[in-house]
Amino acid sequence: MINAKTKIQLPKIAVPKSLQAPVDTLKELWWQERARVTITAGVFFAVFVFFHFDVLKRFELVTYDYRCQARAARASDPRVVVIEISDDSVEKIGRWPWDRTWHATMVKILTDLGAKAVAFDVIFSETSEETKDAVFAESIRRSGRVYLAEVFEESQRAQGHKLLTSLPRFTRDARGMGHINLSPDVDGVMRRMPLFFGGARLPQLSLALAADELGLDIARAEVRPYEAVIPRKTGAPMRVPLDGQGNLLINWVGNWEQAFAHYSYIDVIGGYAVLQKGGRPSIPLQSLKGKICYIGTSASGLFDIRPTPLEPSYPAVGVNLTILNNLLENRFIRTLTYGQHLLLLVVLMAVLFRIMKLSSYMRSAIFTAVLAIGYVVAAFVAFCFFGLWINMIYPLTLILTTYVFITLYNQLSIAIERAKLLKLATRDSLTGLFNIGHFKLLLKAEITTISLRREKALSVIMGDVDNFKKTNDTYGHLTGDMVLREVAACVKANCRALDVAARYGGEEFILMLPGANVDQAFKVAENVRKSIEGKVFFHEKGDFQTSISIGVTQVSPEDKDMDAIIARADRALYDAKHTGKNRVVIAADSPKVLV
Repeated sequence: MINAKTKIQLPKIAVPKSLQAPVDTLKELWWQERARVTITAGVFFAVFVFFHFDVLKRFELVTYDYRCQARAARASDPRVVVIEISDDSVEKIGRWPWDRTWHATMVKILTDLGAKAVAFDVIFSETSEETKDAVFAESIRRSGRVYLAEVFEESQRAQGHKLLTSLPRFTRDARGMGHINLSPDVDGVMRRMPLFFGGARLPQLSLALAADELGLDIARAEVRPYEAVIPRKTGAPMRVPLDGQGNLLINWVGNWEQAFAHYSYIDVIGGYAVLQKGGRPSIPLQSLKGKICYIGTSASGLFDIRPTPLEPSYPAVGVNLTILNNLLENRFIRTLTYGQHLLLLVVLMAVLFRIMKLSSYMRSAIFTAVLAIGYVVAAFVAFCFFGLWINMIYPLTLILTTYVFITLYNQLSIAIERAKLLKLATRDSLTGLFNIGHFKLLLKAEITTISLRREKALSVIMGDVDNFKKTNDTYGHLTGDMVLREVAACVKANCRALDVAARYGGEEFILMLPGANVDQAFKVAENVRKSIEGKVFFHEKGDFQTSISIGVTQVSPEDKDMDAIIARADRALYDAKHTGKNRVVIAADSPKVLV
């Protein structure tokens, strides 16, 4: 019965063997190069998507905070002082908000002491007692150097309503106004502040103060991408770097306690009273002359305490003070534009591609580590010494991810190459079966350990294709090769999963059947024989069939000589050949093993 048909297709042109190896090598190198380019480009695209949508923003902000903390604290501008509504002032004056006569007194004191400007980081939006409001309004009028804050309420901001500001009787005679809207990042930390707010282009309170001090013309300020250009009344305009959303990046001076000259609200009032009586105050009030005095809350029980990169509790008035300090010193934090950051990623991708082309994996690892560490150091140096904020997370993600994926690809390529080499060393190139050298190693190991196993049975089968020389002579060697491949396929198809099949040489095949006694081995051999017998080969000279003769022997635990076992199977094959071919013969001298 014919159970399969195989039509032989012969190749018309064969690549010369002398040229095939160089061609294969060039193809392999080309595919490796293409794979590295594809991996690098794929990682770059993924990082670009993350960068474009700022997916890793929180991580980048953490690196920014570390850079802020790595910088040494510096002295603030001596023109700026803060008068704190602190815990001791609240304890002595009473619960906040205070009677406005206190603020009127403070304005008078600072004016008498010769302060250049008095800025309230407080909004007086509600009326109190008429006489007290009148006293405060009169003190603002007489001083002529008071600046008041205003703020957009959240609900009104969305609808475009006007700012929440102090009462008109206070703002009428104020020297300047400015918003104090905070703009915390997604993690709630203060790192930036809108320099101008909304369509009305309202200046920040510190900008209003700095404008008078530096002669800036805020009305003609021009906000550009990543920059605000503010003309001066005389001289070159001031250029203030901004982030991509038009915010000023706050250039922190240092921790709250050490950053600015601090005066307690109650100490200033008490010291002035002592001075008026001819005494010597406990604080140097004369040092307030010519200063820009910020008045704001720092008491722990009040609401405007904000986290910053430097410390978790930083009074909001300190944020405004720092912005004023930045403007007076003309010392800002700059950031690369979107396009510049993207160009940086492209340059890093090109460098990475060059590194990944190195033939030495150790050198690739060293250069990648140097690139990553060097980039981190450069980012810290640029920030600490030049005030330049360069993204750190996305470039590092590109560098490390590219290295990881290229390394994985290289290791996979090595594993595949080793598998190929192992196959070349252990497999017959024509049939795909094990070669005889590897088969003998496996058989020797099986013979050595057979006595240690519970299942003592082991059988060996040898087969030889019948009349194979005649097939070669009649149909050609290419057809003969096709016959051998089909025979090998039949052998593999009819073996058990644990059986080991090999090409012994020429048209001979050998099988090792662990755990099989002679009867079980005979059944396997018979299935192989019938499968080959049923094959029909189509050829232009006429269809033909072939067959195989097989010898079977069983191995006992006492058998230690591998060559003797193979010789015994070979004698059984010889008997099959000389008793009619196309049959299976069990070796007459095969040992009887009880299993």
